[in-house]
Amino acid sequence: TRTVSPDEDALKRIRREVAMVREARRRNDPRADYTSGWRWPVTGRITGVYGSQRVLNGEPRRPHYGVDIAAPRGATVVAPADGVVSLVHDDMYYSGGTLLIDHGQGVSSAFLHLSRITVKEGERVRRGDPIAEVGASGRATGPHLDWRMNWFDRRVDPTLLVPPMPGG
Repeated sequence: TRTVSPDEDALKRIRREVAMVREARRRNDPRADYTSGWRWPVTGRITGVYGSQRVLNGEPRRPHYGVDIAAPRGATVVAPADGVVSLVHDDMYYSGGTLLIDHGQGVSSAFLHLSRITVKEGERVRRGDPIAEVGASGRATGPHLDWRMNWFDRRVDPTLLVPPMPGG
């Protein structure tokens, strides 16, 4: 219940972390790296779909704004498209190891619950470059990647941009 009903100190921390992510998503770089094409950042069974209703301790919560992909702890996560790393945080309250990539013109990807991040803020990455490892950090019940996308403050379903998951 600690991560479902955080105390006041945790709420302050959460607000700081939300502001960091919001700031990273405000970037409006003229690059159009998203035109490099898209691929899955990791392959595995999809265990959470975009927009699904979450229920925690019997109470409805915000919809899930990402796609959860089950993969073994330590599995390599790769950049789904070209971009520049805009945020690296090893331990956010809810999302644990958190990484954002700016793909240009307000398009960004977020990768949550990581066990290890292997890139640095400001680093340029190409589609397919290793960027992190799957984990279960933050509020997670097992190892998986939660991949989210935004266009500025608008949420985007990442599955709309990639081909079907390799292997079915």
